[in-house]
Amino acid sequence: MNITMIARRSLLIGLIGSASLVTVRATSTTDVYAPLRLYEGAWQVTQTTPAPKKPRKPDRVINDCAQIGRYFACQQTVNGKHGPLVVFIPDSPPGHYHTQIVLPNGAALGPPGTLTIAGEHWTYLGTPDAKGVRYRTINVFNGRDRIHFISARSVDGKSWTVTMAGNERRER
Repeated sequence: MNITMIARRSLLIGLIGSASLVTVRATSTTDVYAPLRLYEGAWQVTQTTPAPKKPRKPDRVINDCAQIGRYFACQQTVNGKHGPLVVFIPDSPPGHYHTQIVLPNGAALGPPGTLTIAGEHWTYLGTPDAKGVRYRTINVFNGRDRIHFISARSVDGKSWTVTMAGNERRER
């Protein structure tokens, strides 16, 4: 899985409870970034679609996240290599964010996208590129420590083709 694919699908790779998501939603009224803090830490990422040709060990992703003034950002390290920085800016209503992926060379990866959080379902939606292709990643949290992700692309914004799917598990 290359960094650009990881960047497009989520990040946040799934940048990423026991009643944890309920707790996070309850505190997020005072801290708009509380849900995003779930991404902090180390994760094992296993890609299930497309199926790997040969078994491989999971990718290790470390998310270092911080709030800087009005901004919140997570920098990913994937298998020991510095990856993208994802910047989040809150929007209304609560649970909506603008996102921008910045590559290690400082270049922004396309136009800004959005993140919408609705309980355990987090939807990242990219702005259509010059050819009209749009990318979407849906993260479904299962508690604080597990995420199932599905990345897809669309040329019309209605029909989606899955490009990658898998699972993330927080390291203990």
